[in-house]
Amino acid sequence: MNHTVSRDRRIALVFLLPAVVILFVTTIYPMLYALWLSFRSYDLSKPFIPRVFVGVANYVEVLSSQAFLHALLTTFKLMAMTLSVQVVLGVGIALLVTQKLPGMAVVRTLLLIPMMISPVIVGLVWLFLYFPELGYLNYFLSLVGIGPVAWITSTGWALTAIAIADIWQWTPFFMMGTAAALQSLSPEPYEAARIDGNSRFDVFRYITLPQLKPVIISLLFLRAIDAFKIYDIIFVLTKGGPADATEVISLYIYRQSFTFWRMGVGAAASFVSLIIITILITFFFKSLQRSQAALAR
Repeated sequence: MNHTVSRDRRIALVFLLPAVVILFVTTIYPMLYALWLSFRSYDLSKPFIPRVFVGVANYVEVLSSQAFLHALLTTFKLMAMTLSVQVVLGVGIALLVTQKLPGMAVVRTLLLIPMMISPVIVGLVWLFLYFPELGYLNYFLSLVGIGPVAWITSTGWALTAIAIADIWQWTPFFMMGTAAALQSLSPEPYEAARIDGNSRFDVFRYITLPQLKPVIISLLFLRAIDAFKIYDIIFVLTKGGPADATEVISLYIYRQSFTFWRMGVGAAASFVSLIIITILITFFFKSLQRSQAALAR
């Protein structure tokens, strides 16, 4: 018996070893090397100069940098703009597409298309829409007597333009998750509410929304992590401009590492971002636990 268990363990290790090696080479080793690099001065334009140990100097520079703080604030502003709208639109659309109407299955499929498109392609599509002279958005605005809007060349509009593109792409994510949750809800509370003569708004507020809260928090958690490291759409549309109006954390790290060649500072900024994401994860998990406990009561 023991011989059989030992043989099964060896076979399991043989099958697991390739996955562990790939995980180490592609994930663990690069992360450890980046951590090592974050404590050193490394100019990528001078690769043969030794990496001098500088302690926490890179972290101090990042945390005291106005550019980093501006990028962090811009990141949170963009997250607030996109996530708030995506939740409201996603839940609203989910309530519509879960109605038992003909053709809703096709509508749900079509609404999922933006989420399946590469962010780079989404950026290019919206770049054509936002084009100052020939863009479709300004053309339609001109039909109603509104002058051209400098969507991606104005410091006042650029972040909003990026938010609109991100909302268009990722609202289906909330719609899909919420629709799945709606279809799994028990019908008994709704039947009781209908007998009592409650309005649809009261049913949504006191029955549907409390049951959806854990799902919405989970979807927010997943999207917040992804939104915090947004890069592709911004790089295609504005490259962080104009005048750093759309420079987020990911672009700040990119500039430090591959524009100014300061790999140590870029690595330090990456780990500061990792700490912030970890704090976000902890906050969302606690919120999810509280909502689940309240629902259980």
